[in-house]
Amino acid sequence: MIYLVLFLFALGVFLSAFFSGSETGFYRASRVRFVMDSIDGDRVSKNMVWLFNNPALFVATTLVGNNFANYLVSLAIVLAVGIVFPSNGSAEVIAPIAIAPALFVYGELLPKSMFFMAPNSMLRKASPLFQVFTALFAPVSAVLWSLARFLEQMLGQSPEKVRLALAKHELQDVLDEGQEVGLLHPSQRLLGQNFFLVASKPVSEVCTPLARLRSLPVNTERKEILKFAKRHRLSEITLVEIGTARPVGYVRTVDLLVKIGNPEAEEPKDFFCINRNEMFGEALLQMQANRETMALVVTDQNEPVGVLNINQLTDPLLKGPLGSLRR
Repeated sequence: MIYLVLFLFALGVFLSAFFSGSETGFYRASRVRFVMDSIDGDRVSKNMVWLFNNPALFVATTLVGNNFANYLVSLAIVLAVGIVFPSNGSAEVIAPIAIAPALFVYGELLPKSMFFMAPNSMLRKASPLFQVFTALFAPVSAVLWSLARFLEQMLGQSPEKVRLALAKHELQDVLDEGQEVGLLHPSQRLLGQNFFLVASKPVSEVCTPLARLRSLPVNTERKEILKFAKRHRLSEITLVEIGTARPVGYVRTVDLLVKIGNPEAEEPKDFFCINRNEMFGEALLQMQANRETMALVVTDQNEPVGVLNINQLTDPLLKGPLGSLRR
């Protein structure tokens, strides 16, 4: 009987340390590194990325596991007191108090410190066993997960906002660490930070709507175009259909100045089209790859909604100390 008690106590302390440490590691680990490793085909990293994308399930499993561990420790203490002090009622009160410091150190403080100091390596080692407990506790965890989702819907709070905030903070740490170890120049770190802040925005938020577009009819003479460009300080001028606001192309001021007497310089260039739902970062890459300085933002039905200038994509990246790099 005494061996069973020792086994239950040791198992309870181990599970308490395992789940307490895993919880700390989960919130301390670098998700970026796990994502990169998962792209390379690492199975453990893929499992961890899945848990990162389902934090409610992780929390539910940890909660169930910690309660199960506490139950095992309490059961072991009660059984041990019954065996060693069968007729001493006060021992049932003194024993938990006497064991509490050791349980706190080895079941909470030490594992949390270990996972805090090396979250990625410790979480990688713990991941296979955690997957086993996720499956074992699935029936109970599913109930807690469903309750959490219900409360989110009732309160109108989504974990996506919290997850995005954590991701931004995590990326900030990665960039800071890269600069500290000499992998990144301060300007590269700033550029990475600025890009992350705007990369997920759709181009519809940054383009110039047709109603606010400074444009000229397509049959405007070269001299008038140059006057218009000088007055409004424009390097590219959008040309629209006569009597409408529908863009048909654009001309560059530099072409009109350099290629005097060349009729082709006055012909409007065709717009490069970008869907209004395209993300900021992807639009920038497309325009750079195609060497375009202007693009027409269109709907899914190919209807124009605005015009996008390359400066509208690059200027947000060059905020702060990087402002001197603007075109």
